[in-house]
Amino acid sequence: MTCIRSDAFSIFSEGSENPRVVALAGKLDAISQAVAERYLESVVADGATHVVLDCTELEFISSAGIRALLFLVKRVKPIGGAVSVCAPRPHVRQMLEFTGLKSILSISGTVEEGRAALSR
Repeated sequence: MTCIRSDAFSIFSEGSENPRVVALAGKLDAISQAVAERYLESVVADGATHVVLDCTELEFISSAGIRALLFLVKRVKPIGGAVSVCAPRPHVRQMLEFTGLKSILSISGTVEEGRAALSR
């Protein structure tokens, strides 16, 4: 898959294995939400049912960014899939907890832990 970059946001994945690791970087907000959703939709269309979101470089997430993650969860759950958010920075983790999204996806400290959680 290709990498999509803008001044404030990028999204990238490699390979086609399940779980698929998708790296997010920069700011996931109202400006980047549509780009993120299109990219995540293409990941699912490419056959990914389990997705690990590497948030190591994700600096900020707004409520619009949360909607993009919810969009992904709604795409993979009906086909038996799941989503793990990995290595979120404190602000990102806080948003996941405050919005309740933490109850429908897993949060892991590392990408390896996220892969393991989705491989069970």
